[in-house]
Amino acid sequence: MTRSKLSPFDNIDLVYKTVHDVDIKTSVLIPKHLQSRPRAEYPIIVNWHGGGFIVGSRLYEGWLPEWLLDICITHSAILIAPDYRLLPEATGTEIIADVGDFWRWIRDEFLALAENWDTVPDLSRIACTGQSAGGYLAVQSALLFGEVSNLKVIATMGGSIDANIPQCRLPGPRLILGKRPPPPGKAESIIRTYLKGIKRDTVRTNGDVVEMWNLVTCVLQQAYLARWLSADIDEKLDVINVMKKAKSIPPIWLIHGHQDSVVPQQCSVGFAEKLRQFHPGVPTLLSLRPGDHGFEVNCHKDDAWIQDGVDFIISHWL
Repeated sequence: MTRSKLSPFDNIDLVYKTVHDVDIKTSVLIPKHLQSRPRAEYPIIVNWHGGGFIVGSRLYEGWLPEWLLDICITHSAILIAPDYRLLPEATGTEIIADVGDFWRWIRDEFLALAENWDTVPDLSRIACTGQSAGGYLAVQSALLFGEVSNLKVIATMGGSIDANIPQCRLPGPRLILGKRPPPPGKAESIIRTYLKGIKRDTVRTNGDVVEMWNLVTCVLQQAYLARWLSADIDEKLDVINVMKKAKSIPPIWLIHGHQDSVVPQQCSVGFAEKLRQFHPGVPTLLSLRPGDHGFEVNCHKDDAWIQDGVDFIISHWL
C-alpha cells in the first residue's frame, strides 16, 4: 500500500463559508512532530490547489509537491489548504469571492477556533503557494486581498497568471500532457452536454481528476477557460490590470516548465516581465525548468534549483 504524503501531518477540517447550504472547507495540516513541543506560535503556508478551476480538491495528493511538504516538516509550518467553488458551476467572480472570504475568515475567526491548540498559527508569518489555477489564486490573494492576507511571500507552480496570450484564448488542436483531446466537434459536444446537466444553484468544490479530465482537456483545447473566467466581465479577474494598480506586492517565486502543455510558460514569463516593469522593487525569482505541467510535484528540496527557491521563500517568510 502506498504511503500517504500526508501521513506526517494531523488534519483538522474547518468550514470557512457556506453557500446554498454547502460547506466550503479548509484543511489545517499540522506536522505530527509538533505534538511533543510546548505551546508556541508556528508559521503558516496556505496552498491553493490546481485543476484548471474545474477539478481537484484541497487534499488531492497527486498534485501536492514533495518539496512543499518538506518545508512544512523542516521548518515546523502549518499547512492550510482551502477548497473553493469550481467552474463551470461557479463564475470567476464567485471563485474570487471565496478567496476573499477565506482570508477574512483567517483574519477574523481562525485564531478563535485555534485558541486551545498547542500549535498556535502565527498570522504574521504567512506564505502562499499555488499550482496552475491555484497559482492564479495565490497571486490574487496578494493583489486583491493584501491588506487582509498580509502575505510575506508567494510561490506559484505552472501558474495561469498572465493568460492573455493566443495559446489560452484561441481554440485549436493541441497535445495536452502527451495526449490529444477529442476532435473540436466532439469536444464542443462534451462541453455542451456537461453545461446542460448543471442544475441551478449547484455548488461544487471538488472534481474527480480522472473522471473529469476529458472535460478539462476539451475546455483547454476549445479555449473555454478564458471565456468562463471572464464571463462576468469583472475587471478584478484580470491579474495584470490589478497588478498595475497594486500598492504593494510581496516577493514572488514563479516556477514553470519549458514544455508545459496545459499552461504555457509565457503565463509566468509575461507576468514576471510586467511585474518588473510596474513594480521593479518587488523581489522576483523566475525558475524555468525542463518539464511539462506539474513536473515540480516530485521535486525535493535537495534539488539545487528547488533549494534556491526555498532559500528565497525562507528569507522573506521566517
